[in-house]
Amino acid sequence: MIQNKEIIDGFLKEFAGLAKHPRPSHHEKEVSDYIVQRFRDLGIQDVVQDEVYNVIANVPAAAGCENWPLTLLQGHMDMVCVAKPGVAYDPLTSEIKLIVEDNILRADGTSLGADDGVAEAMIFYVLQQDVKHGPLRIIFTVDEEMGMTGAKHLDAAYVQDVKYVINCDSEDINIICVSSAGSVHTDFRRNIQWQAPHSSKAVKITLKGLRGGHSGETINEGKGNAVTGLAGILLQLQQGGIAYGLASIAGGTAPNAIPSQAEAVINVTADDVEKVRMIAEKAKQEFTAVYGDVEKNVQVTVTEVPIPSRVVADADAKAVVQLLTVLHVGVFAMNRTLPTLPDLSANIGSVQMKDNVLAVHYFPRASSDARLRELMRSLPVFAELTGFTVDIAEPAPAWNRKAESALLPLIAEEYERENGKAPKVEAIHGGLETGYFYALNPKLDIVSIGPATHDIHSPYESVELDSVASLTRILMRTLAKLKQ
Repeated sequence: MIQNKEIIDGFLKEFAGLAKHPRPSHHEKEVSDYIVQRFRDLGIQDVVQDEVYNVIANVPAAAGCENWPLTLLQGHMDMVCVAKPGVAYDPLTSEIKLIVEDNILRADGTSLGADDGVAEAMIFYVLQQDVKHGPLRIIFTVDEEMGMTGAKHLDAAYVQDVKYVINCDSEDINIICVSSAGSVHTDFRRNIQWQAPHSSKAVKITLKGLRGGHSGETINEGKGNAVTGLAGILLQLQQGGIAYGLASIAGGTAPNAIPSQAEAVINVTADDVEKVRMIAEKAKQEFTAVYGDVEKNVQVTVTEVPIPSRVVADADAKAVVQLLTVLHVGVFAMNRTLPTLPDLSANIGSVQMKDNVLAVHYFPRASSDARLRELMRSLPVFAELTGFTVDIAEPAPAWNRKAESALLPLIAEEYERENGKAPKVEAIHGGLETGYFYALNPKLDIVSIGPATHDIHSPYESVELDSVASLTRILMRTLAKLKQ
């Protein structure tokens, strides 16, 4: 058995080479070129770089294993590039500066790129070992973090002859992922008209202090959504007889993040300022009654601000409150066979006003494509009823668990051998590139694995190196068993 130190040293060498090449989403050509050259340096000549800079490499089988089924190893080359305040960092030009502290690999003030640089570094290391394996295909894709462009543009021919797929983009050494959700980006838009303010005062209503988080992985934790919470306050003002002018509304930062803060500026009469405070306080109490077990730090503030130069036309203001109110957020239904897994959910990721357009981004997810399509059919109805237009993107497909997987028991056996306990076998409500591979070939036998990573997509991102060593051994021993 190869010991941890030998694996970790080899992995770090490969990861350090990768870290020299900036690789934010949509800017992967440099790292793609590096990956192509790295394959060739390792003696692998059957390498293709496609038009979007995905890299596809075919690795010959070990001697005597030529007739084994073709196995696909897969990860993505882009990373989320963020830095701590005050750290000089340009995602397009700066290298990732690595720090090793005992068992932890992290970066110096920036995100690390373990998501998903671990895949490239680990696979490059494995290819240099004396491992018994059948024919392998390695695919490293672009733009997984922003839009899965690489997976979307992959030629279907690359997966038609594959039997097994091992995706290396999960985040827990104790879990084997066997299914992921599909999703669809949805943009509601309304051209807005403006009018002069009609009252002598203006206040900013802010709802903040919510936990936020990933709209797939944490959608079933009972969290509140700041955008819908703010819309609830504005609705109660309307229902309370306060005729306000909406000057601005904003909240949320990303489709796949639950908004933790939202705010609106409204124009009101001097007599109504105190009424706004009272209704906002009552709304906070009701919000706490619903979400207080989870959202323990919610704050609702009403502060006077200068009178805006203009406010949204009354019909437009009413329409946005209506849309934000009728669009369901959170979980619609739980999975019948996996009771902790959402089957259908949605998130309002953001609302903003820009260039005379009021935009709302809505992001549904579902564990099956049919369930997602069922919800999608209702979205144009919501748009029509509230006077918005809606742009529904091409859905990202779900990956459904294979009922009689041959791969899962083989790799699970190696997990138990390595860790001394059976792995958890789970489905996730987030999206993975495996959904696109599954859509191209539903016969694929797929699992997703990964080491112990922490705080991904943040400047505090790290990976436990001993978990990388464990995962590497699991991968090598699994490859040696895939002869059936």
